[in-house]
Amino acid sequence: MKLIRVRFEHSGFEVDAQPGEAIMDITDMHPAAEVPYSCRAATCGTCRVEVLEGGDALSTPDTYELEVLEIFGDTPDKVRLSCQTRLIESATTRVTLKVCDD
Repeated sequence: MKLIRVRFEHSGFEVDAQPGEAIMDITDMHPAAEVPYSCRAATCGTCRVEVLEGGDALSTPDTYELEVLEIFGDTPDKVRLSCQTRLIESATTRVTLKVCDD
């Protein structure tokens, strides 16, 4: 299984992670990623991140995530909830995320 380099653009933090790892778990293990959380259950949108690179290495959003993204006017190809997103195997070896400013 190949590693995926995950970069959190807003903080400059990078880490290698394996497919199957949840973004929330990565950020819990590495607070330097600086991703805020509140509910951790796809209801608040606090952990929204803009996908700058490597979206094909992210899991497909479920109904709950899509509903929250819609409330914020976001689309899952550009913004994801860190609490709901996992890395998946793909040809992509790099994912770049940035915490949404609003």
